[in-house]
Amino acid sequence: MDPQRRSLPQISSRSWQIAKLTLQCASLVCCAIMLGLSVSTTWRGGAGVGILTVPVAIAVAVWTIAELVTLFFRRKNAPGRGIHPGAHVGVQLILFLALILALFYSVMLWRSVQRSIEPCNEWTRDPDNSNWATQDTTSYYCPESYRDMINDPSYRSSVQAVIAFCVLLWAIHFTLFVRACVETQRRNSETPAIMMYPQQPWPAQYQQSYPQSYPQGGSGPTPMKHTHYG
Repeated sequence: MDPQRRSLPQISSRSWQIAKLTLQCASLVCCAIMLGLSVSTTWRGGAGVGILTVPVAIAVAVWTIAELVTLFFRRKNAPGRGIHPGAHVGVQLILFLALILALFYSVMLWRSVQRSIEPCNEWTRDPDNSNWATQDTTSYYCPESYRDMINDPSYRSSVQAVIAFCVLLWAIHFTLFVRACVETQRRNSETPAIMMYPQQPWPAQYQQSYPQSYPQGGSGPTPMKHTHYG
């Protein structure tokens, strides 16, 4: 029998494969929206949330695309098997930790915006330097460009949207991280596949012929060798 190429066994159910594919597609959509918001709206005035969300979103999108491409090219020989789950464990861990950092920065930026609205709009401008707002003995740095930015409803809405998509991306990739741990354990516990190949006959010049008087097998006397010692 000639050896035939066979598909590797699946390590996840069909329903989970569909769910994982859905999560990865949702991750790509969230990355695209986050990139658009970070670059076009919040990246201005030196206080854009995109300082962290842009590189994190790009990293998440690149890894997700790599997984989808791997699934596509393995759809026949190894359906449902993408990048090794052991690699997913390490990369997904890094990604959702990076998303936590981006989320923390976005929340701090939102708190800064909220705290700046009152002094920038209600405090008196310093006559010597219009970039500072004062109240009694307290001064607050608030340039006109920054005041216009925080008063823009689209800017505040964009920051809130980025925070929401950061949370959603973190939940998606934390789920994928946990599932990668499960798949790694299952894959490591699989029995290695043994490939059987047909035995090839030896060439005629290497075959050993035995005299008819010598037994080829079974019980019987073993022929003795004669040497020059007698």
